[in-house]
Amino acid sequence: MISKQEVEDRIVSIVRNRFLKYSDEVLEKYKNQIQSAVRWYISTLPSHIANSEGDDLGSEAKIAFVDALKTWDPRKGELWPYVSIRVKGSMQDYLRKKKMDQISGMYEWINSAAYVYLAFNKEAVVSDNVDDILHVDVALKVLDDKEKAVVEKYYKKDKTFKEIGKEIGLSESQVSRICKEATRKMRKAIKHE
Repeated sequence: MISKQEVEDRIVSIVRNRFLKYSDEVLEKYKNQIQSAVRWYISTLPSHIANSEGDDLGSEAKIAFVDALKTWDPRKGELWPYVSIRVKGSMQDYLRKKKMDQISGMYEWINSAAYVYLAFNKEAVVSDNVDDILHVDVALKVLDDKEKAVVEKYYKKDKTFKEIGKEIGLSESQVSRICKEATRKMRKAIKHE
């Protein structure tokens, strides 16, 4: 005798296989929602990354959508809420792998400011670079002490979020969130300057 669980599992398997078999049609049905998720995510990125990676992020979102069909269980909820989380996570992972997320973008920017500092010490100052270092100083003023500590340890002392967390008594994910928020605040301060 077949149990209720086995029957449900079999139905789920059939539903998954149908979705996968007709994945093009399913993608078409959810096309607007996928594009909306991609547009939202791109709007959170610096313009140079959004412009250069927008198409790839769209492709990444579609791949994540189809992959999510393989593991979706209709007993646990609707398709889109489940898939949307996977789509957004996939886009974030894509940029992390390319080291183009907001934090590494800020790292590159701060790194360029470090060259300005070296130029000051060598008395070979370029006027555009002076503006950059002044912007960083202004941006740092909008951070509270904890945010400044995290930013300094992460960017200046090249410590991982885990190491920073141990030093200041927070979890790795809390430190990551603080760093991302600090980065957002700094970018906003620079734009409004």
